[in-house]
Amino acid sequence: MRGIGLKIAPVKKVGVAFGGGGARGLAHLGALRTLRKREGYFPGIVAGTSAGSIAATLCASGISQREIEETAMEFNWFRSVVSLSDTLRHYLGKKKGGLVSNAKLGESINRLISGRSFDDFEMDLAVVATEIEKKTRVIFTSKRAAARIDWNYLYQFLLPPEGNKPGCETVVISDFKDVGKAVMASCAVPGVFMPVEIYGMMLLDGGVVDQVPVDVIRAMGADFAIGISLALAFLPPRITNAPQALSGMVGLLGVQQLRKSMDMADIGFQVKGIEYRSPVNPRQYDLINLGEEQMNYWIDYHERKKSGILRR
Repeated sequence: MRGIGLKIAPVKKVGVAFGGGGARGLAHLGALRTLRKREGYFPGIVAGTSAGSIAATLCASGISQREIEETAMEFNWFRSVVSLSDTLRHYLGKKKGGLVSNAKLGESINRLISGRSFDDFEMDLAVVATEIEKKTRVIFTSKRAAARIDWNYLYQFLLPPEGNKPGCETVVISDFKDVGKAVMASCAVPGVFMPVEIYGMMLLDGGVVDQVPVDVIRAMGADFAIGISLALAFLPPRITNAPQALSGMVGLLGVQQLRKSMDMADIGFQVKGIEYRSPVNPRQYDLINLGEEQMNYWIDYHERKKSGILRR
């Protein structure tokens, strides 16, 4: 009988972790454009933090690349993200914790994905947020993905408290259906956006504890992991005022954690050329091409290294 004795290589399950970076997240759309074109690299698992959670959600939803990029072109902070009415309601209720509410972001995401939940997507999706007061990383995902999570990967990256040693607990939530609200929480930059309340937890930006969640896609079963970082963009080239000093401090504190995350990826890279870019200007459309070019570069680099053309 033909074929006996032949070993067929298993199809690798690709996972992509999209990192946070504010409006610089446009670069993720270019990376996604490349992943669609390169055979064997389109993901079956995606996870995202902050701006990366938006890219991950749109990818998982099955929306076409054209529609994703057209949506980006129509983006407007006050039409797509900031809710003045929700901000006023929070202030009247004396619940602040931030300058404005990003409630419209949740509405925008849910409209784009037609109100579907994590369980409705064929692709596995995880959205990462942070509960600072309880020192907890919160991962929103589907029931099927939660059932097979390998906690060793999560603990390898972020240890829970033990005895008198500090740490950060991780909670996986698989029964929350509002994907848009989970993305709101993941994107709630501390001090800018108000915390998002879910199940009694006051949630903020996932980048506080996991800037590029490569450990999450590994835990969800990715055989081949890609991590795309925009994080070092938070390191200002020059310090001329207090906000830049704060941004620089936060960025430096996260470098070691970011390196640890990238080491867990088969292809892990920091998008270059965004150091001088605004984290709030949504009209930097050339970042899409930048992300596409650099994703292509790193796939080519990986292919050359795999074939032995490059040495470590």
